Amino acid sequence: MGADEVTGGFNTVNISGWIWGTDITLDNNLDLVSWWGQVDLFTYSYAWAGDPKSIDDDLYSAIGENDIRKDQFIDAYGDGVLYPIGKFYAPAQTIGGQRSVETDYVYMRIAEMYLLNAEAAAKTGDEATALASLKALLDKRMDDTSYLNTLSGNELLDEIYLQTRIELWGEGKSYLAMKRNKATITRGPNHLSYAGESFSYDDDRLTLEIPQVEIQNNPNIN
Repeated sequence: MGADEVTGGFNTVNISGWIWGTDITLDNNLDLVSWWGQVDLFTYSYAWAGDPKSIDDDLYSAIGENDIRKDQFIDAYGDGVLYPIGKFYAPAQTIGGQRSVETDYVYMRIAEMYLLNAEAAAKTGDEATALASLKALLDKRMDDTSYLNTLSGNELLDEIYLQTRIELWGEGKSYLAMKRNKATITRGPNHLSYAGESFSYDDDRLTLEIPQVEIQNNPNIN
């Protein structure tokens, strides 16, 4: 995805860089209860009605000023809430305008493959490959990526993890990335709950338990 597509709405499977998605049409009968309703100010649903999904302030601050992805998050009403309407938006961009959802669902993008390759390479000691994969992606997001050449070891791993969180924000990837990297996340000051508190990857509250009925009836468990 080039710079124009990074801020182009993420709303159609025809965008370059998508590997897997769903082509939503009116026949799907999606409206209030939809992913778009959760994140898009321009869809008539939860985000429009006062329950916005906004980026963590600390994560937003970590995005460089020369990074096009900074423009994915916009203070729509001047109240400091950064809506992701520079990344996800219905094409008409009319507040609350999309009543019946026609914008598509993205599940997987090529960018994720570059980031996973960088992560795997760094963890196996192949830092040259890790840097090459990370640079190939970030060269399309930033004016200058020369700082990457100074990174190695844990600093390189931390940068790959950070860029994964930034690049794939809102795409359902951060949970498993946190688990893989055994990370601890501190919630920024703009959260309604647990603001400023830190959560480790192995916190019980971040562990999805196997249902009892599955344990009892699945012969492949235990």
